Amino acid sequence: MQSNLLSKTYHSGGYLRLSHSDIAASGDTNAANQEAMQSNSIENQKEYIEEYLKTKPEIISTTFYVDDGYSGVNFERPSFQRMLQDIRENKIDCVIVKDLSRFGRNYIEVGKYIEQLFPLLGVRFIAINDNYDSAEDRANNNIILPFKNLINDAYCRDISVKIRSHLDVKRRRGEFIGAFPVYGYKRGEEKNKLVIDPYAAEIVKEIFCMKMEGMSNQAIADELNSLGVLSPAEYKKEQGSGYKAMLQTHEKAKWSVPTVIRILSDEVYVGTLVQGKESTPNYKIKVRERKPREEWIRVEGTHEAIISPADFEIVADILKKDTRVPTGKKSVSLYSGYLYCADCGCSMVRKCVRSGQMPYTYYICSGNKMDKTTCSSHSISERTLDEAVTKTIRMHIKYLCGLQESMESVREALNNSDKAKTLCLQFEKRQEEMEKYKKLQFACYEDYKNGLITQDEYKMFKASLESREEAAESAIRELEKKKQLLLQGGMEKEAWMRDFVENEKAQLTRSLLVRLVDRIYVYENHRIEILFRYQDEMEKAPEALEDFRSCIGQKGGQNGKEIQK
Repeated sequence: MQSNLLSKTYHSGGYLRLSHSDIAASGDTNAANQEAMQSNSIENQKEYIEEYLKTKPEIISTTFYVDDGYSGVNFERPSFQRMLQDIRENKIDCVIVKDLSRFGRNYIEVGKYIEQLFPLLGVRFIAINDNYDSAEDRANNNIILPFKNLINDAYCRDISVKIRSHLDVKRRRGEFIGAFPVYGYKRGEEKNKLVIDPYAAEIVKEIFCMKMEGMSNQAIADELNSLGVLSPAEYKKEQGSGYKAMLQTHEKAKWSVPTVIRILSDEVYVGTLVQGKESTPNYKIKVRERKPREEWIRVEGTHEAIISPADFEIVADILKKDTRVPTGKKSVSLYSGYLYCADCGCSMVRKCVRSGQMPYTYYICSGNKMDKTTCSSHSISERTLDEAVTKTIRMHIKYLCGLQESMESVREALNNSDKAKTLCLQFEKRQEEMEKYKKLQFACYEDYKNGLITQDEYKMFKASLESREEAAESAIRELEKKKQLLLQGGMEKEAWMRDFVENEKAQLTRSLLVRLVDRIYVYENHRIEILFRYQDEMEKAPEALEDFRSCIGQKGGQNGKEIQK
């Protein structure tokens, strides 16, 4: 039967494949690897098969099928599938490859084709370097073939593990390994470093500003489209990146609500890289799956920020709030998501009525609106509320101006004082103490293991050392807070103070409100309570200020007296 197979004529298909992993594996400076890359190149595979065909006169014609840049694990390759179709249409009845690894690296799939499908269809299969020809009767080959396929499969698995671990190391180092930089950034001179794209960064800033001004996500998208601003997908194309959107429904991609939300919630804009959100289960399955949040790799300070952490936190808070844009409007009302009933905790609802020809706007407890027995109305007019909130904000600005002046004077004195150096030395000493206690605990354990002390003595020493370590750690935390608050400016160099001071004469706006206020409670009799952002920091600042004054022997002035009050 074998002699009959060798005596017939064949129309062959020469199959050529080179994957990205093959290139990566051969892409270093090692001479042997460079030689492997050269021998595995598409052109060399073709020449190798053509030379071999000169020794096979029974193969009268050959068509070549090329899959350049496709993995050997997956058989859904375009040219491979075209070759199978030609086999079904009886255009070819012989398949030739340089070696089994070019055909594929999934030993189950390779075995299925070579041992089942090709014999069933009467297709001759030749792997030149592996000295395999299905038309020849070689029992040893039939035994060795599955082992060769298994080795090829294992090689692919090994390459996959190495690539995954290498990319994981890069992520943990804070290197950007994505295919395309995030909108607002571009690749720097260092390939894995993000730098700001001036044009796109301004658009990102504008999106955050519009959100803080109360605009809905849809209104922001509509505004950008009306101004002719290119969407991230179109901007990447214009920059010549070769980017292709997977779910694009229009000829030209436009700004949409999901795009706006993605920008507003992406930590990359505060200088933090979050990578490794998706992965494939293994090297054979290419369907990407979302990983649990705790498995994401998050590295801070990897690149220059476009948005301050304070503004990003404010927008994140806005996105969590259940706010509604009035019909026919682009923005939410001034207090939307920030006004609450002081008694039942329900949100306050804005109502508009007409008194004669004059419109009258007021707020009422939503709990009372649904069920009048659960809570009283807590009704307050918008005008009264505006006056009360504006007055309270101005009072806080005046207070903070005095506090800031005191902080600046103390900081200047500290910078020119040896006591500041003493503070830093004290901080370092505490850190050394904590490290010493850790080492002593380890030494104590070694003594116990070596029989130098009893178990009871070990427990006693260990408890004492742990207590001292905790005390040192607590002191370090307190010193760090004070040092950041005054020596380093605290809270991002007092960004919260600057917001108050810079807006001292400004009118009450949505942007001002969301920057300064956490929430507003409305009591009966038109009384309100405002919880400001950074409330804890404001309360701790006077105490820290006095501590540092005493440290440098400075007496509190008029501002200090006001602060104590």
